[in-house]
Amino acid sequence: MLLISIFILFSSIQGHVTLDFSCNFEDETMCAMQNSIWFDPQLPLHNFTIVTGENVPDKALAPTTDHTYNTSSGHYAYWHQPLNSLHTDMDGCLSTPIFELQKQSCLTFAYYIKSLNNVRNGTLLFIRIKEIHQSTLWSVRTDDTLGWQTDEVPLISHSGNVTIWFTIMADLGNSVSVALDDINVDICARYRTTTTPIPTGYSTRLVINTFLLIIVLLLFIMN
Repeated sequence: MLLISIFILFSSIQGHVTLDFSCNFEDETMCAMQNSIWFDPQLPLHNFTIVTGENVPDKALAPTTDHTYNTSSGHYAYWHQPLNSLHTDMDGCLSTPIFELQKQSCLTFAYYIKSLNNVRNGTLLFIRIKEIHQSTLWSVRTDDTLGWQTDEVPLISHSGNVTIWFTIMADLGNSVSVALDDINVDICARYRTTTTPIPTGYSTRLVINTFLLIIVLLLFIMN
């Protein structure tokens, strides 16, 4: 019976390795992300919403499938600017909640852009991070990404409590759709190993469970 308990405890430890932040929108929520920047009262012109390829309102420009499962029933975050809409320096914005960034982390994400008129690469999607100061992590300017694309952004030079946000400056006078999916902040792939665990990638709960496992093993040896 004691061996079974040890096995269950060890399994629970394996399950408590956590990401800094992760959202694939499959629970039909924004994962506490919001349509603005956490510390800025300015609101974007148009909001991101959770949709699927089946219920998205702008089927001509929107993705027909999500990135996570590549199915029409999969969920993703979707933003749309109608033709001849007003224009500001923050047409759309989606920001993560504030979280503690671990060492050796990277941001990975899937993105999609498609415009009604492909003439001048007029839509800018960029990512910024806020810790003590703000800085730009990544950007792309295009009319059409030709489907879902993915990228990885190292966050090695950043630390502490941060928020990350995606901002859209859409092509003026154009109808534009932007989608995001599979937003993750985790230990960079280059630093992962199957032989040497990285302590910064583990949660506080993992440390506690490791301590409990040691106690159980000592009791087993003493008996």
